[in-house]
Amino acid sequence: MLSSEDTGLKEPKGGLLWAFRFDGTDPPVLLDAFPNELIIDAPNHWYWLHFASSHEQARHLIRDLPFLSDDAKDSLIDQDGGLRLDVEGDTLYGAISDFERDLSGRTKETAKLAFALNKRLFISMRRHALHSTDRVRRQISKGHYPTSPIDLLEMIFSHFTHAVASELSGLSDILDEIEDRVLQPEVNDDRVRLAPIRRMSARLHRDIFAMRNSFVRFEKLQLALPADFDDVALRLSRELEALDHDAVLVQDRARLLQDEMAAKTNAAINDNLRILSILTSLLLPPTLIAGIFGMNVKDLPFLETPGGFWYVTGLCLLSSFFAYRLMKKLDIT
Repeated sequence: MLSSEDTGLKEPKGGLLWAFRFDGTDPPVLLDAFPNELIIDAPNHWYWLHFASSHEQARHLIRDLPFLSDDAKDSLIDQDGGLRLDVEGDTLYGAISDFERDLSGRTKETAKLAFALNKRLFISMRRHALHSTDRVRRQISKGHYPTSPIDLLEMIFSHFTHAVASELSGLSDILDEIEDRVLQPEVNDDRVRLAPIRRMSARLHRDIFAMRNSFVRFEKLQLALPADFDDVALRLSRELEALDHDAVLVQDRARLLQDEMAAKTNAAINDNLRILSILTSLLLPPTLIAGIFGMNVKDLPFLETPGGFWYVTGLCLLSSFFAYRLMKKLDIT
């Protein structure tokens, strides 16, 4: 069920969550329904249509959209592919990562936002409610609106990178706290806290690395990018590179702390085992003597001797003393 915060339309129809028409200089218009006939005469008009992939009718609406190639439409409809960016003529399409959102705000789970854009359209499609697209929609409602579809993509990217930076900063603060505890003399096993940090940083690294590869591929293949996208691609690539460095740093720090805690725990276990081994070695001779004198057989020494118990006790203590001296000589203790 869609909440009022998840959609710009009073009654979402056909999977369309919201539709904006931008007129260049004028404030954007929030449309009440899907625009059956897109305005193509006005050169400054362009649209942002945001769909939910859970609605089957959304796929039919996307199939009927003008100004988009079949590959771009397939990319929007296919929600099972990976993160990627592709170019075909003046159309840029693919899928980027974003944080999921619920009624309480941004979550720690990431999901995929499929999109396609050209001069006239920005089409986005998602399976789960997303953080960045909702923030951009709120910005538009407050008067801060994009000037072009590429500007809209950069706004969505900026919110995502800001959320990633905030998430990595929070993870780094937790690592600082764990590191202070690890450096204390006593053993503090915080490996349970490190597991979600490693999982989150690894997930962010995979997503950022996949998107970075798309920009690198553009440079290697020297693809002709849509107008005004060169500068945007350069800025986004630099932001992703810095975030990827931070994600790898958090991941490496978590791994090193986990290894250090494991080594510290193993050292404590080895010390305990060493103490137990020494105690066992000291008690083994007295146990053997007590076992011998506990046999119910004839000719047992001190059986009829007055004070025989104390003689046997003395032998037990003496055997422990010789065992201790032997271990000292062999440098075992």
